[in-house]
Amino acid sequence: MDERFLIQLRDCFTGGYTLPQFCIDNGIKKPLFVAEGKSWQFVWEIYVQFRYDKRMTAQLSFLDVAPGEINFSTYSIIGAMQFKHISQVNPAEVDAVICLTAKKIFSGGKVIYLDALTDYFIRKTYAEIPLLNFLQRHPQVKLFLTNFPSLNRYKDGAQFGRQLKGFGEIMDAIRADKSGNVKTPLDKFGYTNQEVLEIMEAPKTKTNPDGSTVMEDTDEISLRRIRNGKRVTAYQPERFKNKIYFFGSCHHYGINASFDKTIASYLQLMLNEHNLPYRVENESQRYFNRYQDIFYNLNKLTPSPGDIIFMWIADLRANNLPFVDVSNVFDPPHDYKDFFVDGGHVNELGYKILAEKYFDFLTTNNFFHDVCINYSAPPQYITDTVYRRNSRRAARQSSSTRSWRLTSKPCAQKKFPSAQSS
Repeated sequence: MDERFLIQLRDCFTGGYTLPQFCIDNGIKKPLFVAEGKSWQFVWEIYVQFRYDKRMTAQLSFLDVAPGEINFSTYSIIGAMQFKHISQVNPAEVDAVICLTAKKIFSGGKVIYLDALTDYFIRKTYAEIPLLNFLQRHPQVKLFLTNFPSLNRYKDGAQFGRQLKGFGEIMDAIRADKSGNVKTPLDKFGYTNQEVLEIMEAPKTKTNPDGSTVMEDTDEISLRRIRNGKRVTAYQPERFKNKIYFFGSCHHYGINASFDKTIASYLQLMLNEHNLPYRVENESQRYFNRYQDIFYNLNKLTPSPGDIIFMWIADLRANNLPFVDVSNVFDPPHDYKDFFVDGGHVNELGYKILAEKYFDFLTTNNFFHDVCINYSAPPQYITDTVYRRNSRRAARQSSSTRSWRLTSKPCAQKKFPSAQSS
């Protein structure tokens, strides 16, 4: 499991968030990194990050390697990495222990373990920072993270989900049986087999030179109905005051429903019926396995002051962004079994109830007309060898780790693989 966490951290490094910035954001001034000898390559990467960043230094230590140094630097750019055995570290010189393993090897004190560290990095890299950067450019836009109901919420939900066929299995059955008589969970809505296939199947997408993605347009009688690269929202008014955007994956796109039965279309109909001057835009796609594309498409958006964005990015949250919880919309008096088509996706009845939830949220809060949401600024990056003097930020929290101690005796010390460069 440690190896998986380290790979995920490396991905976050590539995404732009680093360990020096983590220390700055969490008020850590004297970090100690503790690792097992098998992670020596990763420790070298940490050393390089701190040498390039230069806002602070970090102590590096191993649980099972004798003290020494290694040097993989190109020419003499940063010099050798010096490291200690954990037994040589003076706790008084440390204000945070960052342990590069999920094994709970210390007792007492405040120690950050690899699993918690990775969770933090994932949230920062894939949700909080890209959204806060967007909001810095559009400070008068209201953006809310949201979620989606899960079968796991209900006592027998997981068991019920296992009894349902997956949408892939349903599509395969329709393709194999040309009779048009394949039974599907959408028959009660009057869809034919071919129509079920159309609204379940993912549209083809194209990646633009700027990294944004668009879906392949359909004709004007298609139930999928895609125009100008995005799914059509029904009932849109020509005149409006502001826009409401939905950014998300399958659920917000509206899998298992025709274009006029999505969350966006139902919400637009409710707004029209109450003479509320808003236009709803469905910016969602089938983003599974490419969630990063949401941010490329979001950054291409040119919203106006007062516009509202609902963002669904799987189970990711961000501490510095408001959150709309819709996980309970299928609770009693509803029967959740009326909505789920497979283990995770719902039908158009579910979309209607979700639209009602968003409508109530918006109208109860008067569309946040007179509300100023002060979104936090994202970290001021120091990348590679570029040092920006104005990027120093005082963090609000600090931690003390002076009472930490190993829960067991250190492993026998072993020599580090020689990697000295002349």
